[in-house]
Amino acid sequence: MNTRYLLLMAFFAPLAQADDNSPAYSQCMDNASSTVAMSSCIQAETQLQDQRLNRVYKQLATKLDAGPQKSLRDVQRQWIAYRDANCKFHVQASGGTMAQLEGGMCVLDMTRERAAELERVLSPGQ
Repeated sequence: MNTRYLLLMAFFAPLAQADDNSPAYSQCMDNASSTVAMSSCIQAETQLQDQRLNRVYKQLATKLDAGPQKSLRDVQRQWIAYRDANCKFHVQASGGTMAQLEGGMCVLDMTRERAAELERVLSPGQ
């Protein structure tokens, strides 16, 4: 059990330090002493990153003309479908105890990265 926990921490610790994660997430992961606690940290951060993504999506959509706005909506729907299918695959491929953490990290990482991508489109060069 301790070896498995150490492997989990070694795998997820660098991810917890990513620049776009909230300080609360980093602190939560630093204090997590079980996979259940880590999963809770991941879920809370995913919720924050999803709010960030929704906020920047709305800001970008209001900035665009009708044609590009429709393209953004279509691409975002396709991205959501891809994210969900990709993360489902990660869960299936991982199996065992790690599966749910792997799936949660997949959703978190992809959501955070998509929010950052849309922020770059909204404010190029920043």
